Amino acid sequence: MRPELRQESQTPPRRVAFVLSGGGSLGAIQVGMLQALLEEGIKPDLLVGTSAGAVNAAWVAGLPHCDGVKDLAGIWCGLRRQDIFPLSPWAGARGLIGRTNHMIPNEGLRALLDRHIPYQRLEDAEVPIHIVATDLKTGHAVILSSGPAVPALLASTAIPGVFPPVTIGRRELVDGGVADMTPIAAAIAQGATHVYVLPIGYSWLRQERTNAIGMAMQALARVVEQRLHVEVAAFGHSADIRLLPTIDGPAVSPADFSRSPELISRAYRATKRYLSKPPAELKESEAPRRVVELAPLSAQVA
Repeated sequence: MRPELRQESQTPPRRVAFVLSGGGSLGAIQVGMLQALLEEGIKPDLLVGTSAGAVNAAWVAGLPHCDGVKDLAGIWCGLRRQDIFPLSPWAGARGLIGRTNHMIPNEGLRALLDRHIPYQRLEDAEVPIHIVATDLKTGHAVILSSGPAVPALLASTAIPGVFPPVTIGRRELVDGGVADMTPIAAAIAQGATHVYVLPIGYSWLRQERTNAIGMAMQALARVVEQRLHVEVAAFGHSADIRLLPTIDGPAVSPADFSRSPELISRAYRATKRYLSKPPAELKESEAPRRVVELAPLSAQVA
């Protein structure tokens, strides 16, 4: 056999990716998932994250071990709404009348990231990290794999209208969830052969909503869920994709961090149960379709 043909027939090296979706304060769920994965010896060769998932991914990229995730859990359990979503009638009014393009400044989040992210630049992380943001002009996903870490994370978490857009290079960037809430495609593009998806889950799909905010959130959740299933189906032939189970839980606003300990604990137990199944049973179709009750962001921020 010719050497080049023999090389082409070789199985590609195993590359494990963790893909972390967005979800505000519900990102605490992913901390429990991460702890369970690492305890079972499942370690990432690369991480891809959107919004809150980008922050979790960035932390694990710098401290990819159980003790690192325990420290991350401590940070989540110590967060308060005002740390991330400080309410200011003056700032809110300026946003409403068009004096600014946002209602909440991102200084609190910036200070948190400056204090805790264990590296300055994305390429300095111990595990390759890829942050998803959205180009405000085109609406397309932008993958940030190098450059200053904190601006990239601020861009990925910049909820349109809530936080200010972040300029990186010549682009204005906003929350990665606008373009790609669960960036499986980005992980495949980076050479992942095994993908563990750490979703949040949305209860809006199973409840009838009659008010405007509820209907809007339900529609958004439907789009996110459908896109997730489309990506799993589309890339299932390219990689082994494991969709971790989400959890049942109480009504939680994306801006309410008070339930973080409970969410972490429940997600940890659910993931341990899932991973304890025999390998033949670890299929995406068998992952529980449970969800967390998601309360409107406006209930905590407005």
